[in-house]
Amino acid sequence: MIYCFYLFDRNGVCLYYEDWHRVKRPKNLPEEQKLIFGLLFSLKATVCAMRPGGDGKLVPDALQSYNTSTYKLHYYETPTGLRFILITDPPVPSLRECLRQIYSHIYVEYVTKNPLQALGAPISSTIFSQSLNKYIRGLPYFMSS
Repeated sequence: MIYCFYLFDRNGVCLYYEDWHRVKRPKNLPEEQKLIFGLLFSLKATVCAMRPGGDGKLVPDALQSYNTSTYKLHYYETPTGLRFILITDPPVPSLRECLRQIYSHIYVEYVTKNPLQALGAPISSTIFSQSLNKYIRGLPYFMSS
């Protein structure tokens, strides 16, 4: 089951958030977004520092996902520092390719190419939201638990 989606810019600003099957709503969404970004920043730095043969430099594909007993976080970072995140049930296989598709076919088409959307500003495009929802709802893991 897919619970929620986050999109952050390179500075940790949440550009977009959507949830679907989330049972417990956050009391303070902006605070939760800061926590998620901070967690990812720290995890990525740790992974880069510990990778074999690595020089400790941060690389976009160093972190792809992590699991807990209650959820799995799927992560895709673009070369420009955009961070796409899906939170799912733990047994869901890697959705990294799905996040890449969201970036290349939905974000680029409906945000980057949209002259009314300021880059770096929260995404207000309804066609982006509709396309993302259609794509996510079409995934085989959307309703499974």
